[in-house]
Amino acid sequence: MPGTLAAHSAHSAHSERSLAARLNLTLVGLLWAWLAGELWFEWSISEQYGYGLFVPFLTAYLLWLRMADRPSPTPEGKDNAVLLILGLVVLAQYPIAVIFAANADWRLLAWTEAMLAMAASVLLLWHWGGWPWVKHFIPALALFLFAVPWPSLIEILLVDHLMTFVATVVTDVLHLLGYEAVRQGHVIKLPTSYVAVEEACSGVRSIQSTIMAAWLVGEWWRFRWWGRAGLLVWALMVAIFFNLLRTLMLAWIDAANGPAAMEHWHDTAGYLVFALSFGTVLGGAWLAHPKKRAVTQEIDSAKIFQPHWLPTRSVVILLVLLVGALPACAAWYALREPNISSKPSWKLNLAAVTSNTKPVTPPDSLRQTLFYDHAIQAEWPDDSGRGWALYNLQWDHARSAQLGGVHSPESCLPAVGWLIVQQGDNLVWKHGDIELIFNTYEFVHGDTHLHVFYCQWDPTGYAYFDKTGRYRSDRLLDAWNADRKQGKQLLEVAINHASSLNEATVLMRKFLDAAIIELPPDVKK
Repeated sequence: MPGTLAAHSAHSAHSERSLAARLNLTLVGLLWAWLAGELWFEWSISEQYGYGLFVPFLTAYLLWLRMADRPSPTPEGKDNAVLLILGLVVLAQYPIAVIFAANADWRLLAWTEAMLAMAASVLLLWHWGGWPWVKHFIPALALFLFAVPWPSLIEILLVDHLMTFVATVVTDVLHLLGYEAVRQGHVIKLPTSYVAVEEACSGVRSIQSTIMAAWLVGEWWRFRWWGRAGLLVWALMVAIFFNLLRTLMLAWIDAANGPAAMEHWHDTAGYLVFALSFGTVLGGAWLAHPKKRAVTQEIDSAKIFQPHWLPTRSVVILLVLLVGALPACAAWYALREPNISSKPSWKLNLAAVTSNTKPVTPPDSLRQTLFYDHAIQAEWPDDSGRGWALYNLQWDHARSAQLGGVHSPESCLPAVGWLIVQQGDNLVWKHGDIELIFNTYEFVHGDTHLHVFYCQWDPTGYAYFDKTGRYRSDRLLDAWNADRKQGKQLLEVAINHASSLNEATVLMRKFLDAAIIELPPDVKK
C-alpha cells in the first residue's frame, strides 16, 4: 500500500508538471502567434515580406531541434515577480491590438510588440531554466525578428540609396560596353527606351530575405556569434552583387534588343538571381560551418533540478486575458467605427470625358508598392493636343488601405528625373456631399512641363492634402475614433502641354465636373 500511494503521488506530480509545462509553453507561443497574426496580412500581399509566411514554422522547427540538446535547467526568479511582468505584457496587448487595427503600416508598433514577445520569452526561459536556457534557445527564436518589417525610415533611406547606387553603376557599365545611357534619378535613359530602377530592382527585397536565410543556416549549423555576424555580412554582399548583376543584364538586353526582349527575360532573370543568391549564401555557409555541431550536455532526468514552470492556475488566468484581447478589439471597432455605408462616395466615368482610350490595369510593381484592390490607368490626347494621364486606385480592405500609406508626386516624380517647379494652391472641388481636395504641382523634364493634380480621399474626410504622412497623433486619434481608412481612393491626373498651372486647373475642373459621379449611401462602386 505505501508503494502504491507513493507511485500514485509521483504520477500525480508528473501529470501536474506536464500540464504546467504545456500551459507555460502555450503562453509564450500565443504571444508570438499574436504578432504573426498582426503581420500575416502584410506577409500575404507583399512580395517584399512574403517569406515571412514561412518564418514562424521555421522558427518552431529550430526550437524543436534545440530541445534535443538543451542544457540542464538552473531555474531563477520568483513566481510573483515573473507573473507581474508577464501580466503587464499581456495587458499591453489590448491597446496594441486596438492601435494596430488602425495602423497596420506603423512599423514602430510591430517592433514594440516583437520586443515585448522577446522580453517575455527571455523572462520565461530564465525562470524555467536559468541563463543556460536563455543562451541556448534565443538564437533560434531570433529568426522570427527577421520577418518583422523594417522601420519605414530605415527602409526608405536604404531603398533610395540602393536605387541610386544600382542606376549609377549600371549606367557606367553600359558606357564601358559601348552603349549610350544617361541616368536621370532612378531611371536609365537609353536611345530608344527607359529602364526604371524601382524598389524591386534596388535589392532591398533580396537583402531582407537573404539575410534571413543566412541566420537560418547559421542556426542550423550552430555558428558562433562572430560566425553568424560574418555570415550576415556575406549575405548582404551576395544580395547586392546579384541584384546589381540582374539589373545590368536587363538593361543590357534592353539596349541591345529593345524593351520587348527585356520584358521577356525580366521574370527569368529574377528567378535566376534568387537561386544564385541563396545558393551562394548556402555554399559559403557550408564551407565555413563548424565541422562538429555545438552540442551542450543533454538533460539528465535523474537530476534534482527540473524546469521551474509557473503555477498552472496563474498561467490559465494569463492565457484567458491574452485571448480576451481579440474580442475586446473587435468590440471596440464594432461599437465605435464610423459607418461609411451611410456616407456618400464616388466613382470615375472616363467614358464621359474621352473616347480616345480604354482604361488598363497598372503594372504589378505599382500594386506591390500601394497594395490597392482596384485600379484604373489611362492616357489620352484631348482635342487641343494636350496629353492626359490618370491613375484611380481604390482600397476595399482596411489593412491594405493602411499599408498603401500616403504617397505624393513630389517624392515619386523626382526619383525618375522630373524637377519640381512649384506647388500651387490646393484645388477644392465639390459636388453635392462629395468634396475632393487636390494638391497641385508643376514639374519639368527637359522642355516638357507637366501639371499634376493629386488627391487621396476617404469617407471620413481625413486631411491627406495637408499631410506628408500619418503623424503619431493622427494614428492614435484614428485608433481612438476606430477609423481604419476603409473606402479610401486615390485620383492622380497629369496634364502635359498646358500653358500654365492656372490653365491646367481650369481644365481639371471641367474634367472633374464631367467624370466624377456621386454615389449615394449604400450604393456599391
